[in-house]
Amino acid sequence: MALGWRKDYLRYKSYFLNILNLYKRREDLKMFLEIILSLVTISFFSIFALRPTFLTISTLLKEINTKKETVIKMDTKIKNLQTAQNILSQESVRIPILKLSVPQFPQPQNFVHQIEGITSTAQVEVLGIRVDETQLKGDFLVKDQGTMGFSVSATGSFQNLFSFLKNLENLRSPVKINVLGISLAKQEAGNVLTLVVTGKVPYLGGAK
Repeated sequence: MALGWRKDYLRYKSYFLNILNLYKRREDLKMFLEIILSLVTISFFSIFALRPTFLTISTLLKEINTKKETVIKMDTKIKNLQTAQNILSQESVRIPILKLSVPQFPQPQNFVHQIEGITSTAQVEVLGIRVDETQLKGDFLVKDQGTMGFSVSATGSFQNLFSFLKNLENLRSPVKINVLGISLAKQEAGNVLTLVVTGKVPYLGGAK
């Protein structure tokens, strides 16, 4: 067993010595091996030297992609804001009308003026206009917010009363009719029709 080991050692030793002698005698082989070793050495150290650079580039690419996504989202938000601004500009004319239609606080005087206007247009005679007691200013209670009750009675021909009722429904202030009644009374001058309307008109009150 020991003799076999020595034989193998001597054989491999002779191989290495022959290669070494060949390396020393042949310049082309020497240059080739030196080039190969140099390339291997450069490649080995380049991997460790360039690895941080590759990591930095990878991180920068991720940041660039993230910023691109952020820019896209910001562009979308800007477009949405521009669209909202355009809609607001287009509807700005209607905003004052809306404020007049549904005021912040009850405005019984304005409502009465509107009723007087449509009675004149419909050519009916107003017998009475009643507006429920409302809080005109100060802190609004929840139970008082929302609507102002009213009652209107008028007399005239059936056609004129129908026209009055139609104008009432198309009033600038939205009207909710709760009770509608019509009665016929005989008088010396003839039959008299009386219309009684009870309803509510909204206001914003203290609601935010």
